[in-house]
Amino acid sequence: MSSQSPGPGNRRPPITTKTVGVKAVRNSRERHYRLPDQRELVAAFTYPGDPRSGQPLLVWAQALADLHRRRHGDPLATAGIDCRRAEVVELIDRWVCAEIAEQRGRRLRTGSLGMTIDRMAAAHVHANHLLHNSECVSDDRVHAAWYRLALLADEWTDLVTGAAPVRRRA
Repeated sequence: MSSQSPGPGNRRPPITTKTVGVKAVRNSRERHYRLPDQRELVAAFTYPGDPRSGQPLLVWAQALADLHRRRHGDPLATAGIDCRRAEVVELIDRWVCAEIAEQRGRRLRTGSLGMTIDRMAAAHVHANHLLHNSECVSDDRVHAAWYRLALLADEWTDLVTGAAPVRRRA
């Protein structure tokens, strides 16, 4: 255990497999999970997911978005928040390897699904922040932020369907 005091950046949100529900995780061998599509992920960044829905990725996606919002609101807590984000990304990747890849009987295409969800969460929080805080919603920065989220959503779709990645301009 850490000896740090539970300051704003050190509090851990409850994002373990217990969040999904002990029975859901315990009976995971009996369930057939599917990866959420991009619309479900984007919705999870905005609206809290139901831990009993059987979709742990959506719960963890919501948690990543919450961490990014906290990061925007408390820059001094960045290190602790980034550590927690890395833990959630690792949790996602381990879960995907254990549950999804096993069901499909093959490895998923290269790339960390957890990192992709984290990048999508960051892009969504940033775009939403710009949308609500810009003087003009037609500002180029707002458009660019939402466009970046759309590119990441396409990357998610490519990863989960196993499609070959499309080369895009940086």
